[in-house]
Amino acid sequence: MHFSDQGSGTPVVLLSANGHDSRDYADVIPALSGRHRVIAVDWPGSGRTPAPEPPSSASASGFAAELAALVERLNLPAAHLIGNSIGGYAAARLAIDAPHRVRSLVLVSPGGFPVFGVADRLFIGLRGRPGVTRLINRHFASAYLHRRTPLTRQIIERATYRRGDVRAVVDAAIWRNFRDPDFDLRAVANQITAPTLVAWGRYDPIFGARARAEVARSLPQARTVTFDTGHVPFAEDPATFLAEVQPFLDRAEHGAVVPADRPPRRAKSTEQAPGGGWGL
Repeated sequence: MHFSDQGSGTPVVLLSANGHDSRDYADVIPALSGRHRVIAVDWPGSGRTPAPEPPSSASASGFAAELAALVERLNLPAAHLIGNSIGGYAAARLAIDAPHRVRSLVLVSPGGFPVFGVADRLFIGLRGRPGVTRLINRHFASAYLHRRTPLTRQIIERATYRRGDVRAVVDAAIWRNFRDPDFDLRAVANQITAPTLVAWGRYDPIFGARARAEVARSLPQARTVTFDTGHVPFAEDPATFLAEVQPFLDRAEHGAVVPADRPPRRAKSTEQAPGGGWGL
């Protein structure tokens, strides 16, 4: 996998969502790399990393295996992992399988805790078709990115798949994989021992109340924070995201206890609006 590597200190590994790449983190990397070694990863079939062969073989467990191989190859000391969506799944999977590799977890709208209703299953079935994915992906990204910034506009542009774009094949394969038993971490999430922060976007249409409750049940030791954003808080409101995450990393860095016995808190923001949710 291709990755960028900058800064020094305890590693922070940045993992993007399905169909996204490391450029999503452009607005938080400068601050993070001032205090840490920041490694931002492109998943297979995104950014500068080639697609697997065949592209239709892409899977969430395959991405997790690629992450494990990367940290092993780089021989990283225990790292802070920040993972969005499928990146959250891969980060949690590494914390379960190789806890000595993980210093802390920041799981941003994390995958791996599926709660599927009938409508969700129908939508996943459609998204699992490359042709459908190619047609709707830009509109889908527009829906789950609540705030418009220069970076989120770039993300939406990158979400536009042209005819023959192999990214649509990889993206669709990952959506089909969401129904695979290996994608479900709920039975093993209690094996995570690393300090964990779960971050949600209040206006993220992908994760509704049932899904968030399932994550809270599976990760009772985790702190939870909710931002006034959509699916990608660190791109939509980087300053507020950093104000929450950097102190968390500092506490985890020094072995401080990260309290979990508090209700989810909402990060301060100037924007107010009603939210929604699908319950994926």
